[in-house]
Amino acid sequence: MDPMLVLKAVLVLAALGAFSAALLATAARRFHVDVDPKVELVFEALPGSNCGACGNPSCFAVAERVSAGSLKVDTCVAGGQSVADALAKVLGVTGVEVEASVSVLHCGGGTRSARSYRYSGLHSCNAVARLAGGPLRCPAGCIGFGDCARACPFDAIIMGDDGLPIVDLEACTGCGICVRECPRAGSHHLLELLPVATRVVVRCSTRERVKERRESCPVCCIACKKCEKVCDVDAIVVVDGLAVIDQALCTACGACIEECPQNCIGRIDQGACAAEVSA
Repeated sequence: MDPMLVLKAVLVLAALGAFSAALLATAARRFHVDVDPKVELVFEALPGSNCGACGNPSCFAVAERVSAGSLKVDTCVAGGQSVADALAKVLGVTGVEVEASVSVLHCGGGTRSARSYRYSGLHSCNAVARLAGGPLRCPAGCIGFGDCARACPFDAIIMGDDGLPIVDLEACTGCGICVRECPRAGSHHLLELLPVATRVVVRCSTRERVKERRESCPVCCIACKKCEKVCDVDAIVVVDGLAVIDQALCTACGACIEECPQNCIGRIDQGACAAEVSA
């Protein structure tokens, strides 16, 4: 091989590299945009997860809008109180309080729920919900294909052996992405954001007639009102055939959990209903 040919090739590549570097340096200087130091401080205080739970495309976009005053310091729902406090300190704001929330499932059926047909297609709740409403006989039950778990940017949800999502209350930020992803969260409130102080929940959300509920799920609410009668503080009432808990009144005494003949009432920190936990 001709040494001069190799040398010429090396020189040409070196010249191209030097030219490209100079061109990039010139472009960087010419198109440089100064960033407001306050925006940088706000951005550093944000989680940087770019989860989109606040409705903005990125944390940097939030930083720009918060710094400009077009968004409040408690905009970052995923960051909670700690991030709000950090932003308030940067911006000189006081008295910011964030009500923390977690995602709660209102279904206890899972694999025990009756099916209308056998499904073997794409394992996506949103996809199968468009096919005759899904394979579950209960129109409000959890389909169990894990769209919520896959959508969670904080890995706060896993699918249990019973086909129901289990929310890690410590990891859940209350961002609401799983609620938006669930095809049955809107009309049936299958997944719902509730205050982090919530302690007792009803694992049923159907509004079907009681007879139809029994045929669909063995742990459905049957509107017997036993929970309502046993509650000393009137925190639980049956509304339109479904038990509803007023979390502001509930003392988590557990009387309704013990009295419920269907075991469809449970504590929020239990991945299943009372009967399953004690079994």
